[in-house]
Amino acid sequence: MKKINYIITALLVGGTVSLNAQHPEVATEMQLSDTLSIGYQINTSVRTSSYSINGVNARSFEKSPYIDVTKALYGKIAGLNVQQGTGASPDNVCRLTIHGNAPLVLVDGFPRSISDITSMEIESCYILKDAAAAALYGMQGANGVVLITTKRGTNSRLKVNVEYNFGINTQFRSPKFADAYTYASALNTALSNDGLAVQYTMQELQAFRDGSYPYEYPNVNWWDETLNKAGFTHNLKMSFNGGNDKFRYHTVIDYYRDRSMLKENTEDDRYNTKPTDTRLLLRTNIDVNITKSTYMKTGLVGKLQELNGTRYGRAAIFTPIYNTPATAFPIRYENGIYGGNTVYGAKNPVGLLKDYGHIRNMYGSLLADLSLRQKLDIVTKGLGAEVTISYDNIGGMNETSSKEYRYMNSYASITDDGTLVTTPIVYGKDSETLGHSQPFESLLMRSDFQAKIDYNRIFGKHNVSGALIYDMQSIVRNGRNNSRKNLSVIANATYTYDNRYSINAVFNHSGSAYLPDGDKFDSYPAISGAWILSNEAFMRNITPINSLKLRASYGQSGWDGSLSHELWRQSYGGSGTGYNFGANATGAGGNSEGSLPVVGLVAEKSEKATIGLDLTAFSNRLNMTVDGFYEKRSDMLVSGANSTSNIIGISVGQVNEGVYKYKGFDASFSWNDKVGGVNYNIGATMSYLATEVVNTNQAYQEYDYLYTKGNPVGQRYGLEAIGLFNNQQEINNSPRQTFSDVAPGDIKYKDQNGDNRIDSKDVVKMFGSSLPRFYFGFSLNLSYKHFELSADFQGMTGITISLLDSPLYKPLTGNGNISKTFLNEEICWTPENKKNATMPRLTTLDNANNYRDSSWWYRDGSFIKLRNLLVAYTFPKSQTRFADLKVFVQGTNLFSLDNIHFADPEQLSVAYPSTRSYWAGVKLNF
Repeated sequence: MKKINYIITALLVGGTVSLNAQHPEVATEMQLSDTLSIGYQINTSVRTSSYSINGVNARSFEKSPYIDVTKALYGKIAGLNVQQGTGASPDNVCRLTIHGNAPLVLVDGFPRSISDITSMEIESCYILKDAAAAALYGMQGANGVVLITTKRGTNSRLKVNVEYNFGINTQFRSPKFADAYTYASALNTALSNDGLAVQYTMQELQAFRDGSYPYEYPNVNWWDETLNKAGFTHNLKMSFNGGNDKFRYHTVIDYYRDRSMLKENTEDDRYNTKPTDTRLLLRTNIDVNITKSTYMKTGLVGKLQELNGTRYGRAAIFTPIYNTPATAFPIRYENGIYGGNTVYGAKNPVGLLKDYGHIRNMYGSLLADLSLRQKLDIVTKGLGAEVTISYDNIGGMNETSSKEYRYMNSYASITDDGTLVTTPIVYGKDSETLGHSQPFESLLMRSDFQAKIDYNRIFGKHNVSGALIYDMQSIVRNGRNNSRKNLSVIANATYTYDNRYSINAVFNHSGSAYLPDGDKFDSYPAISGAWILSNEAFMRNITPINSLKLRASYGQSGWDGSLSHELWRQSYGGSGTGYNFGANATGAGGNSEGSLPVVGLVAEKSEKATIGLDLTAFSNRLNMTVDGFYEKRSDMLVSGANSTSNIIGISVGQVNEGVYKYKGFDASFSWNDKVGGVNYNIGATMSYLATEVVNTNQAYQEYDYLYTKGNPVGQRYGLEAIGLFNNQQEINNSPRQTFSDVAPGDIKYKDQNGDNRIDSKDVVKMFGSSLPRFYFGFSLNLSYKHFELSADFQGMTGITISLLDSPLYKPLTGNGNISKTFLNEEICWTPENKKNATMPRLTTLDNANNYRDSSWWYRDGSFIKLRNLLVAYTFPKSQTRFADLKVFVQGTNLFSLDNIHFADPEQLSVAYPSTRSYWAGVKLNF
């Protein structure tokens, strides 16, 4: 029977085990300390706690070379979905969601941005998502909580760690735009399809093809002219840890410099457009035992960041790069003047990148927190008091140099006999002097004051603990109505009997400054319990099981993150109809009444129930956690326009009537073992999410299929495409398409209601949702003597994306471009290839019939990505004589298995290219 159990377990985790394997010698990423803080400095034992706690330790962050620490969490924590960011280094921060909603992020118990920390600082990261944990955070807890704890000093001699990473960032599935001849031919085809005159003659097409007139009929690859093949990253990190029984410290210094793939100005030495992201961070955490009963800890972080690049904007520059065709104009004419024309004006991508001036953004952050704890055993044993305060000041300014450049349009043409004719005109001016400005950009002041009285006492088999907490938070930003304030009074009590049964109760009375006077507060109760079956007498002889615990919780929590100031006030503004009066009948404007206020404004409410199981077995080789959840979100802000008759003559902006439901499960498994001299770990996480729209205050619909009720949150809707019109007769015999005039080659839609019209009443539910239904991750870690190998994968399914999110799939519209990517992937309709067409006809018009949400454009956005592959070798101190020395090579985002071949399925929009990176580095532990 024992052998069968081992084999079944091995199959469950996808590994091969040895029946004689020893207990693993190395820790895994999912192993957390037995005692963890659930916030407010409340510590709980993972073995007996009724909270659902899933997370990773410092090893996950040590393996990640990114400055954005969220990228270390791809597929690592069950329930937490990490969605890839877009842009260059300063902007590329992943989006975190727990069951489809953005969680509250706490760093050492304080609400802070996850961008404020770096990997070497982190001790652990875990999420709280059950009802009791959510209630603990009241009006900010409904979306779940991500808790990050930083490393503290230890009672030991000084330990120094030094790490250096060098990264080469390359383009992953970047667009390939059409050359001049291909573009010009496609444009002529599109114009003909639109019944318009073609733009280029046969002689001009030939000039594009053979390059006979490179300035008048150019062939410019704007992508290659503005981007290098690779960018480079340098990251140097150092940490210092040590102390004694009175004083302990942990200090981190992190220097980071990234140079993006955008090219820089090399001609005008008055300013520098080198696209860089430079950061320096210094953290020190100090713990002091002032007396035997008085304990102080403090954290101080200073951070400087400098961003440099073109004044046009590191993200904005990609719009002209994408939109400008190869035929538009040369980079420069023979006389050195930039190319331009009447359609694109002065927006020469190279000129904007290099000769438009520069901007240098400078940001400074100071984050400080202090906690003072006093044991009050003199009053009664187990009693204590604690006061904690944090204050963050983050500010920014920029230094800008601005200039203009001349551009020329040659107004070229080729006569029938092949003669080139030009009438060049120069526009604008070349700035002789630069404009300069140093404006203030941003300011954020964030503070948190917490006071707590707690009690923790063991009476034989009875463990009683509780806390009464006061929490006051404030965020102030520059600008009107940008502040945010929250206040909570929290009671938390836990009772554990004989390490077998545990019950926890939470009550939070929480308020938000967004809510109207007199109604700023609401109450959020919750209860949870745990049964530790493995500590029962009848379980002690079941040898494979080391620990088995069942958990359940039920409660309420809130979310004020969707609110803003003065929603409960009547608004006035804009311009009224005006009136002419006086001797000269002079016109005078006036204000008008705006939207009505939100009556009875409240924060979103979450009613949640969770049930879970935690299991370790086979000498702790197997670790498994499974959580099932159900949540009802109510009082969500939705449009009020549909609930009020237009007869009142004024709009109702929003109402608290939205209701959503969420249910599903999260599971994580890991198998940690040793075969001969090989240590290995196989880990997997998975989450399933089913959602339902209960109410969005939708107006009466003529047909049942038009209602969103009962459909998933984020459900995709559109017209059902049934093919392409092949001739005018088909158009005449089909229902009338009302969105725009149609021609052969346009998309044909199904008439859902049989009224012989295609309009908004024919929009139906289709495919999946914008939220993934199933997301997962799995990893493999191997070590043999001094070698290490690890691979991390992440994926998601049940998500639907739209090709219309990519500008490549609206070619030539709005004077836009066309790409080889599109032409290689698709076949556009023409009378000759109508049987093989995969795309509608080319057109230069906006074409509201074709370019709208429909089944034609939706695609399965599922993917599996190899997020990280690491190979390392460690030279022990016995060999180097001075330190443990680890050298490693690493690849990130190496490949993606998906249904979108022309682009990264997570990045279809106009943006800095998605990257595949290669790293090399060294780590020294002294």
